[in-house]
Amino acid sequence: MEEQPKQRAAKKKLRVTFPNGDIICYSNAKATFVETLRRIDSDSLAKVSIELCHLPLLTRNPYPQYKNDMEDVGNGWFVNTRGGVYNKAAQLRIISDQFRIGLAIDVSADFKGEKVARGARGVTVLQVSFPDGTVIGEENTADTFMQSVWKIGIDRVAQLGLLHGGKKLITTAKQYNGQIQVDEHRWLLVPGATKDKAKLLKVINIMLHLNLDILFI
Repeated sequence: MEEQPKQRAAKKKLRVTFPNGDIICYSNAKATFVETLRRIDSDSLAKVSIELCHLPLLTRNPYPQYKNDMEDVGNGWFVNTRGGVYNKAAQLRIISDQFRIGLAIDVSADFKGEKVARGARGVTVLQVSFPDGTVIGEENTADTFMQSVWKIGIDRVAQLGLLHGGKKLITTAKQYNGQIQVDEHRWLLVPGATKDKAKLLKVINIMLHLNLDILFI
């Protein structure tokens, strides 16, 4: 009997309904999670006792080791967004129960989520569109940056000799923190700030005449 190809499971979305009827449901769970926390008063956030990766979920000082996962939720608080949709749903349920907020929290692939670029106030978005129709826009902006450089071509980008913070963007051996190995003999320096990722992509776009459309919100 011929084995049928496996179908990729539909992406689950997180939906949060407030007691007043307001609904938050974006196309990725992180955006919904962050926007929900922004609507909870900072006094309550200060009392959240949830831990993630052996560290408080919410902090005044972003954790350097999770810099790509830290998101600003307002009033000086940052949340570690590491983990999947069910982790985020569980964390919101705990917070809702602790402070008796009365949130209805659901996870389903059937929800129609708003696009992050159009709706999630303050959630950082980096999206790169290529002339051939390819669009790269991952939830993690480091992944967007890395995949964009891969598509442009590691060798082409390396030949530009670009620097970030006085460090080479691409090296033949690991030299700094924040580098990712992108092939057998190439290491890519990924900036921590999304604005710096966007800036470097714009410089590469101009220098190589690529005609990219780079969206940064």
